[in-house]
Amino acid sequence: MSIRKYQAFLKVVELGSISRAAELLGYTQSAVSRMVADIEDEWGLSLLKRGRSGLSLSSDGIAMLPYIKELCGSYRSMQEHASALRGVDTGFIRIGSCASVSTQLLPGVLKEFTTRYPGIDFQLRNMEYDDIEDAIREGEVDCGFIFAPYGDEIDFIHLYSDRILAVLPPKHPMADSPCYPIDNLSREPMIKLTEEGSREVSKLYSKLHARLREPMDIFCEVNDDYSAMAMVESGLGVSVLSELVTLRMPFNIVLKEFDDPISRDIGIAVRKGAPPSPATVKFLEVVKLLFGGK
Repeated sequence: MSIRKYQAFLKVVELGSISRAAELLGYTQSAVSRMVADIEDEWGLSLLKRGRSGLSLSSDGIAMLPYIKELCGSYRSMQEHASALRGVDTGFIRIGSCASVSTQLLPGVLKEFTTRYPGIDFQLRNMEYDDIEDAIREGEVDCGFIFAPYGDEIDFIHLYSDRILAVLPPKHPMADSPCYPIDNLSREPMIKLTEEGSREVSKLYSKLHARLREPMDIFCEVNDDYSAMAMVESGLGVSVLSELVTLRMPFNIVLKEFDDPISRDIGIAVRKGAPPSPATVKFLEVVKLLFGGK
């Protein structure tokens, strides 16, 4: 049995295209097509179906996918363990991250990691907050940066407490105050991030609502952090963002901690009950070294 055809199959599923998978893997399109056909012939199943948006899994493909992922993951782990026994640090790791973590926290981590372990390759997958935990649980990434609270089947290492801050215009009356009264969010026009489709934003506003005596005075809703900061800079209202997303941003705004401080815990997570690969273990060690995670 050739493991390469199963690895190629997973890349086709990830990209939804045989031609794109072939290009990334360095094969011809016909070679990848043959690999997929070999798997289907081997098991007597049709695993893919073609639609307007490209290739997708059939019902049989959906049923078989976890086993193919496990097969490829076990093979990768076996390669890494064999390398470790030979005293060679090689391997491959898939890291799930959101945009703010990738921008603010990861560059230093990856620089240290590649300096220590130049033989270990990595793939960084930027996702929405809500998708990283699912990707860890389903084995699509080896580890990922997530926010507490988290669900079952997750082992979480706390790294960083991210403050939730009031975002004020530069000429706001409280620009020089030591903190911002959280109840003022009910008295000033609020530039709010839309909660639709984002569990992470919903968690943020759930924390706020629990502290407020009256509902917020919503001026408008926007769907990204940059828009919120730009509107605040123009004096249209105030907003609430995490400290992490405001770092190194090109806006003239004032950030204030609330009089009743709020924060969220950021950590790195792996799937519970699934021993991490040697490459993943080394990555976790570097992360904990830099952040003092426990």
